[in-house]
Amino acid sequence: MSINRRINKLTLKSQLKLLLLAACAITSNAGVAQALAPQTKHAVISSTAAGPYFQLDIPTNIYPGSLHPDLHDVRVRNADGDLLSFAWADMETSSAKLESKTVSAFPLKDIQSNSFSSFRQNADGSLTALSQVKITRQNPVPAWIIDVSKIKGKLLQARFSISEQVDGMFGFTLESSNDLKNWQSLGSEQLVQLRHQGSVLQNLGIRLHHVSAQYLRLRWNNPADAPWLDNVSIDSQQEVYTPPVLQWSKPIPVKTCAANYCEYSIPDNTPIDSLRLLVSEPNTLLHITVLAQVTTTTTPVSSYHHRHSPLYPLHVLRHQKRNTEVQVDQQVWLNDSLVYKINLPNGEVKSRDLLMDGASYKTLRLQTDNPYSKLGKTLPEIQIASLPRRLVFLARGKPPYQLEWGMENKEGAAIPLTTLIPKMDLTRPVQADIASVEIADYVAPQAAIKPAVDKTPAKEHKPWLWAALGVGLLLLGGMVWSLLKSISEDKAKT
Repeated sequence: MSINRRINKLTLKSQLKLLLLAACAITSNAGVAQALAPQTKHAVISSTAAGPYFQLDIPTNIYPGSLHPDLHDVRVRNADGDLLSFAWADMETSSAKLESKTVSAFPLKDIQSNSFSSFRQNADGSLTALSQVKITRQNPVPAWIIDVSKIKGKLLQARFSISEQVDGMFGFTLESSNDLKNWQSLGSEQLVQLRHQGSVLQNLGIRLHHVSAQYLRLRWNNPADAPWLDNVSIDSQQEVYTPPVLQWSKPIPVKTCAANYCEYSIPDNTPIDSLRLLVSEPNTLLHITVLAQVTTTTTPVSSYHHRHSPLYPLHVLRHQKRNTEVQVDQQVWLNDSLVYKINLPNGEVKSRDLLMDGASYKTLRLQTDNPYSKLGKTLPEIQIASLPRRLVFLARGKPPYQLEWGMENKEGAAIPLTTLIPKMDLTRPVQADIASVEIADYVAPQAAIKPAVDKTPAKEHKPWLWAALGVGLLLLGGMVWSLLKSISEDKAKT
């Protein structure tokens, strides 16, 4: 009997220990869940103006701490914690009309001459070639006049066609004019057509940055080696707006690599409007395909309805076949282009930033037809650019006002801009004082780190978490009470 009582006592003690460990585990898991649960973030809004309307550009480092790429969890409060009315003031581009058109280009014999002998100007401003003037492909052509007088809207991009036998990089300066007399510089560019391991690498398009003009003039840096222009096409847009300056991220290092690709982790919920590959070594040239990794449970989410550049939809249409071919193995094609960094006698030339679709992705894969190591001994980092969001809020109550995000809230959501500002003139920019906000880089909560004291109001805590913890503790208490009662009865019997 003595031995049996000892065994029972040891068994009861073991059960008590297990129950205590279970209680500790529940409490610990509740703490971990609380640490990993979404938490409200705050940032103070600064302004010295009187208001009552304030215009606020939101930094792009808000995205990783936000719950949604479109930032619909953002709220504005005053010093008393009251929610303030606000509206998004992003520019609309849904009504813009895109058009691509082939235009005429006229070679010039003498760039210094004011009499353009290869064409004549008509009454409507268009240009017509003169049949008696013969300029052959064998003679160097120092410049070309491109007639864009029939193009409606702003000029987005010029695309050139040259002979397939031409090989090289051809620098030039581009100018615009409305009268063929007064010219304004649009900067320096280069056309690229190179053969590399059996394939042809081309970059024959240049961006025109929404310029408005009747004529363009292309002046070769080295006319003796310049190619003949077989064809020129212009992409244009009507009802265009001037987009705000993109905000670029800090350099993002390589996450993982294989023989012909490297992958990069992208901050959560951050829209990607442009991509830059930071090639470190000079005289580097490689064709890059940009793919986005998606899963069957996640799909790319657009940040909001408009894009930074209207050129991207045209780019996708021209690569529709390529796009369809690559959308396999849970990868989405975004862009492909020639990436280069070359030192020439007249200076360094770099490839342009790549246009993206404005959606957010977890991972980007940069894939090449050749070993990725050809980009240099040090694998290149990337930078992504996003279009900053802008909101307008109506100040009420005491400052300082605060920006709030990172937690679902059914109240205080954005309202239409015309509701926020009654009788607003839609043809004019929003009339509001400028405010600013600084947002620290977001650091995701870690389970291994003890959570900091939560300053979130009690009403924002998850009630189900505390309910589950209470039920678990009650069950454990009942089991402990039952075991203690059994021990007491055994002692009484003894």
